[in-house]
Amino acid sequence: MPQSSYKTTGINNLEKALTQLGENAGGAALAGALRDASKPVIMASRRACPKDSGDTAKSIRSEVFKGKGRGKTDSVATLQIGFHKTKGWKGRFIEGGVKSHTIPKKPFKKGRKKRVVVVFGQDAVFSSAVHPGKKAHPVLLPAFEQSYRKTTPIFIKRLRERIILQAIKKYGKSA
Repeated sequence: MPQSSYKTTGINNLEKALTQLGENAGGAALAGALRDASKPVIMASRRACPKDSGDTAKSIRSEVFKGKGRGKTDSVATLQIGFHKTKGWKGRFIEGGVKSHTIPKKPFKKGRKKRVVVVFGQDAVFSSAVHPGKKAHPVLLPAFEQSYRKTTPIFIKRLRERIILQAIKKYGKSA
């Protein structure tokens, strides 16, 4: 799956404030602001997801991974938007497509029931089947490209708010 990134520049004062807060408080502010800024992309992805995919659209979410910057107090975080591992497992097949393949007959093991493949729309049960494949229907990257411009103002606003909240928590109301 192709990866996209977007670099925000011109927020040196916010970066300085993050550094002054320290790694934990600055990281919490940064992670929260990233999650808030990801909402337009998530909503666009959910709208673009095929309607017949059930809970797959609901499983599109964001996750923030905190990392270490170049200095000791630098806060760096990576935002990842994608399908939930267990609830949205169909999402990777929607996003990347599926090649035509044979669903094999499982070998019979003692104490286990024999696996059968039920093909819906036909009045028969088969021990194996040929899956015709499915064309890719990209959801995440087009949604990102469509709505990433909305994320920067949200990110800057929410980062300012979260820096103030973290400073109040750390230093009290005199901050």
